[in-house]
Amino acid sequence: MVTSNGKHVLIDSGDEHDGEKVVSYLQEKGVEHLDLVIATHPHHDHIGSMDMILNSFDVDALYMPTVSYHTSYYKRLINSIERYGIVVHEAKAGVKVKLARNITIEFVAPAKKRYKILNDYSSVIRVHHNKNTFLLMADAGVVTERELLKRVDDKPVDLIKVAHHGANTGTTNELLKRTDPKYAIISVGRKNKYGYPSKEVLSRLKKHDIQIYRTDQLGTIITKSDGKTLKFITEFTQS
Repeated sequence: MVTSNGKHVLIDSGDEHDGEKVVSYLQEKGVEHLDLVIATHPHHDHIGSMDMILNSFDVDALYMPTVSYHTSYYKRLINSIERYGIVVHEAKAGVKVKLARNITIEFVAPAKKRYKILNDYSSVIRVHHNKNTFLLMADAGVVTERELLKRVDDKPVDLIKVAHHGANTGTTNELLKRTDPKYAIISVGRKNKYGYPSKEVLSRLKKHDIQIYRTDQLGTIITKSDGKTLKFITEFTQS
């Protein structure tokens, strides 16, 4: 994310073999410094290359949930945090970060300290840019959605980043009805072994008349917000 006042925010890093690609992409965009990095939760496809990100850029602040994971890539992340003395903040419901006069990041999950499933520790984020609102679901499941429905207001969002790559572990009719998004982005690999996005999730999105953008079909998807309207630029098509 690049804000109007020149701040750079990175949410997750991709898998453990994606580091060079992510670093190269950011450098090609002229990024030399990251004001804010968010590690949504410690699964490998979200933080597998986070150590390479921290090794490649100066980072002002890192937000992540307080849950550890006994894997080599999680240990590498912690080692990089300690090596560079990066300030770590807890990503939890109620935390807000003001990036510009009219741009705010609001963490709306996780709300509890303990969950049975690692995905439910996911940092769910609402980004407010003037009149535009984005809801970024990470890998949050039904448990998190039920908590959100009890706490969040009824204001609609413009765009939802669909949880868990479109798996049928969330993105319920109840959430879609409450948030009423116009657009949905699904970050998912082509011909992935899990069959994501699921037919059930796609059906629910279509039922709610939500326009869908998928990375497996469109490649890189860039969303531009002027605070009132959204524009989508994709790797293969433009709209």
